[in-house]
Amino acid sequence: MEEASSRSSNIILDPLHQDSFAASLKILIKVIGTCIGPQAKLKLLRHEEGGSVTLTSSSQRLFQLMSVKNIFSKIIISAAKSQLKSFSDGGLFCVLLILRTIHHALSIEYPLPVIGTIYEYYANLYTECLNHKDNLCVINVDFSNFWHLRSIVHSILGSKPGCVLTSENKNLLACLILEAYLTIVPPPCTLLDDYNIRILNLESFNVNHSKLFKGALVPLSKVDASCFQNKKNGTGPFRIALFMTSLAGDAYLPIKNLEMSSSVSVANLILKHMEGIIKKVILEKPSFVLCQKVIHPKLKKLLQNSGVWTLDRLGTETTKYIQIISGGSANASLASEISYGSISSFEIQQIGGKTFLLLNSEETPVVSLVMGHYNAEASAELQVVCRQAISTLFHILQSNKICLGGGCTEIYTAHLWATKVKNLWSTIQNETECTLGQLQETFSIFLKSVTDISVAIHQGSQLDFVTEHVYGHLWKLRDGQFPSGMDHCACGQNVALDIDSWSFLSDIGKSFVNSKAKVVENSAFPDLLVLDELSCKVNALSLGFETASLLLRTSVCVNNLQ
Repeated sequence: MEEASSRSSNIILDPLHQDSFAASLKILIKVIGTCIGPQAKLKLLRHEEGGSVTLTSSSQRLFQLMSVKNIFSKIIISAAKSQLKSFSDGGLFCVLLILRTIHHALSIEYPLPVIGTIYEYYANLYTECLNHKDNLCVINVDFSNFWHLRSIVHSILGSKPGCVLTSENKNLLACLILEAYLTIVPPPCTLLDDYNIRILNLESFNVNHSKLFKGALVPLSKVDASCFQNKKNGTGPFRIALFMTSLAGDAYLPIKNLEMSSSVSVANLILKHMEGIIKKVILEKPSFVLCQKVIHPKLKKLLQNSGVWTLDRLGTETTKYIQIISGGSANASLASEISYGSISSFEIQQIGGKTFLLLNSEETPVVSLVMGHYNAEASAELQVVCRQAISTLFHILQSNKICLGGGCTEIYTAHLWATKVKNLWSTIQNETECTLGQLQETFSIFLKSVTDISVAIHQGSQLDFVTEHVYGHLWKLRDGQFPSGMDHCACGQNVALDIDSWSFLSDIGKSFVNSKAKVVENSAFPDLLVLDELSCKVNALSLGFETASLLLRTSVCVNNLQ
């Protein structure tokens, strides 16, 4: 502590009130807040020293490239990355919740650690309300109801404007993604991940020409494609030797002691040793020898002369899918015994002017989704979003629960939460040892934070939206007028026909919401109902609440102590 005292400039008290963080907070709110939802504004990212640029509003691409200097901003971005490791979505949602919470907390005069303590208590109650069996916005998935799954995929595809998709594009891709999902998850469901679905992205390729193939597609060079001119398809089984290590003579070889004359070439000696390995492979009669890296031309010729097809420079991703479909282990070393896999058939496919080898297996279901876009950036964005949709479907398979989207779940849960909190004022006051005034102020900022993220998807402010006490959902004002007639709520489930009174979002908790509101039956779900995957939302909220609470309770920041 003496050393710390001697360098007091490295100790910052009450760091969240510092101008440096305030400036960073303001910028982050503006950047992140305008990235959410179908009406989001795209962000052009480039390193300050130049180089390639990225145009995106996707959390996965944004946070991968985004760099911040402020220590608290780094913690906030780290929370988003943690969310994206577990789920492919919810990063922007999580970060905006943290930012809005801190922003509102800084506007009141109570000590931030006190607010953080109360906020944590409120957050736990909110999560309980969201997961409660009486929450009418949470739905058990009916896997026999195609519209449940379709609405989920359609909602995700429509959430990123950078994909530049028409309604026709969305419908086609939604059908292809669902077909891919249902192809590899036949009953009984044994596959609980999306590793068996490959997405290939082709630039200058019409989105409406996107297609699903049963099997693993392997891109072929013109030279490799010429090797298959005389045999466009084949029915096996075919044995495969797949190598992750290089077969060009530059890989590690398990030779402890090597004595040689100075006139002997080391390269030739290594190549001769590898020839011996390849000759042993040939004796096992494989149909294919495939390599993630490079096969030496001499070894390749030796294999081809023995009637073995060879492909190299496959790359990491292609190698992964070949390993999955062949059911074998990729050989990572030449020192251990060679492992083999097998496929049931192969055929040559021409797609968008490029040649592919399609590998099939009767035992392991693998599919390849080929899609693209005329625009390179839109194509890259679309690949991320399609992977996100597929990942979400597999999370649903595990959790079996979804929730209404568009902000309606958050608002309905806020109604339940506000009622519960007010019934527990005395208990909360005793457990947190805070004053009633502190509880009420924190109640206000918690509610503001939740309603902020609820309307963020629509790129509006709280004054543009209202709620009611029949369904407790989120509704958008029309030219300053309350919803009426057949106007739908934000998730698309309910219409305004039976609602005769409205309230602003800041009034949530002043009266009770109808917890027994009639629920639309599955068969009556509208075509474009907005749905979200529940476990992703719960995780993003929990992570956001926890991070915000921890930062609010941080009273000292220590920099660069040595």
